[in-house]
Amino acid sequence: MKILLLTRYPRTGASSRLRTLQYLPHLRAAGHEVRVQSLFDEAWLEGLYRHGRRPPGRTAALYLRRLAALARAADHDLLWIEKELFPYLPAWVEGQLGTPWIVDYDDAVFHNYDLARSPWCAGCWATRSTPSCAAPAA
Repeated sequence: MKILLLTRYPRTGASSRLRTLQYLPHLRAAGHEVRVQSLFDEAWLEGLYRHGRRPPGRTAALYLRRLAALARAADHDLLWIEKELFPYLPAWVEGQLGTPWIVDYDDAVFHNYDLARSPWCAGCWATRSTPSCAAPAA
């Protein structure tokens, strides 16, 4: 099976490393072909860890890179999404995917939205929690 693993962070991001990346050797040993595409890269993550900053221009460029990866989603049998495809945006892309997909939610990912000060964030979670945004993997 060809799997596109869509993580939030590269290996240096603890949540991605523990939630998904640790399973790569086992999946490959079982004969699966896994391609990993992290939303954020090492430089973005280092800026976040060192300075607490999320540069808007770089973030937008990385979102476009994720969108380009999704344009090739049909080359895979399954999409494995860690948390969400595009944090802090409404979940409209997930509903448009033609390839079967699964989502691995972290325990309290919804708190990124319901505890946020921005009404935009609360609206984004509402689109993620509706059944129309989920599709079962075949």
